[in-house]
Amino acid sequence: MTLRVVASGRHAVRVTTRGVQLSIGRPVEFDSEATDVSALECALAAIGAEVVGGLRTFAERRRLVLDDVEAVVKARLEAPLVYLGVIGERGNPRLSMVAVKVYVSSPEEAHLIERAFHDALAVLPLVGTLRTSTDLRTELVIA
Repeated sequence: MTLRVVASGRHAVRVTTRGVQLSIGRPVEFDSEATDVSALECALAAIGAEVVGGLRTFAERRRLVLDDVEAVVKARLEAPLVYLGVIGERGNPRLSMVAVKVYVSSPEEAHLIERAFHDALAVLPLVGTLRTSTDLRTELVIA
């Protein structure tokens, strides 16, 4: 897998993969009114997309009907002030916690959806990577 990443403006980069382009803003953004999505937000979006897409794929393979699937991803930086360059701050501005809460609406039996969810999580690359590097929390809510 190869992506091309090129600086394209003061605070943006352009990513190209498989002929598709997207623009990403600063590495981390604390301004709620910023117009660009940060690299960190893209990474968290990728985790949510992987979990939602993985669950849907495993459900389809088992012929399970999922009416709606949605995830809320939350994360915590261990030392955000280090990233900002605040004098005297120490630590590592890494993700200390990532939580993915998945909401599913389905007429299927809950245990079947739970099995598909856990089986998907077992083989998803980003989930596997985060499990070994941070406190990754996953939760499934079935309606």
